[in-house]
Parts: sequence; C-alpha cells; structure tokens
Amino acid sequence: MAEKTVVQRSSNAVQKEVSLYNELFQDSTSVDKRKNEYKTLVTNYYSVSTDFYEYGWGQSFHFANRFRGPLRRIAYLTGAHVTGLTISQYQVQRAKTIGVPANCQFIQGDFMELPFEDNSFDHVYVIEAVCHAPEKAKCFAEVVRVLKPGGSFVGYDWCLTDKYDKGNPIHVETKRLIEEGDGLPELKTTHQLISDLKSVGFTIEENQIIPEGDIPWYQPLKGGDSFFSLNNLRASSIGRWLTRNMVWLMEKSWIAAQGSIGTLEILEKAAVGLVRGGESGIFTPYFFFLARKS
Repeated sequence: MAEKTVVQRSSNAVQKEVSLYNELFQDSTSVDKRKNEYKTLVTNYYSVSTDFYEYGWGQSFHFANRFRGPLRRIAYLTGAHVTGLTISQYQVQRAKTIGVPANCQFIQGDFMELPFEDNSFDHVYVIEAVCHAPEKAKCFAEVVRVLKPGGSFVGYDWCLTDKYDKGNPIHVETKRLIEEGDGLPELKTTHQLISDLKSVGFTIEENQIIPEGDIPWYQPLKGGDSFFSLNNLRASSIGRWLTRNMVWLMEKSWIAAQGSIGTLEILEKAAVGLVRGGESGIFTPYFFFLARKS
C-alpha cells in the first residue's frame, strides 16, 4: 500500500511550477537561459511530472526494465551500498514514502556541485541524467573529484546521433520537442559527451549506442495497431484524447491539482519528440560509456 501513496502538493504550487517551466522555452534564445536556470528547469520538471510518470509508466523512469527503479535493482543484485542523488526534493519525499532497503540512501543535491568528499566513492553510475546538466564537462569534473583512484564511471544517456543534421528543420524541431518535453537545457551529440569525459581526465574504456532489440525503445510511447493492449490504447490518439479529457475534468473538479493539464501537455511534447527521434535515428537514450579515473 505504501508504494501507492502520493505526496500531497498544493494546486498553486503545481500551477506555478508549470508556468515557470514553460517560460524557459518561450523563445529561440532561451538555451543560455535554461542553462543558467537549470536548477529551476529540472526541479520544476520532476516536481510536476513525477506522479504522471509513476502512474502512467512505472517506478523506473527509464527505457528499460520497469521493475521499480535502478537504484533499488542495482543494490539488490550487487549487495553494494548505493547512494542516490537527485535535485528534486519532491522525489526524495517520494522515496521516503515508498521506503527503501537498508543499503540504499537518497540525498537531495546538485550533480554540478556534488555534496561529497574527494575520493569517497568506489564507483559512480548515471542513467539518463547527464542530459539535464547545463555543462556536461563540469558535471563530469565533479564525478572525477569524488571517485577514488582507479574507480569507474559507467552509464548511458540521451544523445543526438551522427544522423542529426542541424540544417534540417525537422531534425531541429524534433530536438526542441525532446528538450521542452523532458526538461533538458540542450541535447548534445555522442561525440560531444565523450569529448567532455576526456576533457576532465577520464580514460574511455568503452562507448557505443546500445543496439535495439526486436521492440524499439520508443514503442511504448508510440503504441501499436491493436487496442487489446492497454499500453497500445493509452498511446493511441484515442487513448490520449481520453486521458486529456479525464485530466481536464479532474482539474476542473479540483480532484487533480491546477496545472495538471499543463503538465500533460509537456509530456505529450516529449512523447511526440521521442518517437520522431527514435524513428528517424537522430536520437538515442542508450549511449553507453565506461570511463575510469587514473
């Protein structure tokens, strides 16, 4: 029962967060503004979207096995003590509500200024998170600082691929939809991510775009031809129409927080952009890297 508990938040808080978030995507010159105000951007994004993600997708906010979240899964499989860091205080509240094993710990903090001592971690992992960093190299420099000598830094992240053409307006619009729908200051290419890792002293041992299986990673967002699957129905145009009208009715009835429709609109942009990016091959959420501190 505890895992279904929702942390109550005021309607005014949700509405204000949605408004502030949307302001950061209002004009074409806002990339620098989003980078400067990344804390507001990312914090507000996860404050308003966490409940939608959790109940519409699952407790693992990733294009992968949806069995709970990776922190708990990694701790269970390895027996290691895992410290999770998130900039979102709301997500820390959710973690405390859900409850976690004794070898897991959640901390609210900023990965651009890690709240840990130098040389304090054996290994560091990141999953689909560095895409939120305004300056990837600065984030990686913090990881180098807290890693013990010889420690590894492993993860996978969202990147543009070699197929992305900045002169193609469709590609540019797809990139914008992904950024606006997912709380990203600016998407970078796979080559830029590797360059940033090397610039702070990491040795790159592996890197690749993880090959797709029989089912594309974006399939849950696209749906399919059959309505007999709940996921296909939810992702279809009919399913999205039903969801939008249900949320609208709940917001008007004050059952859902004011700003819920605004949140849904943000997530709809994300879905459209991600499916376009996946189908065209210009975007991947699965750029894997293994780096090591010397």
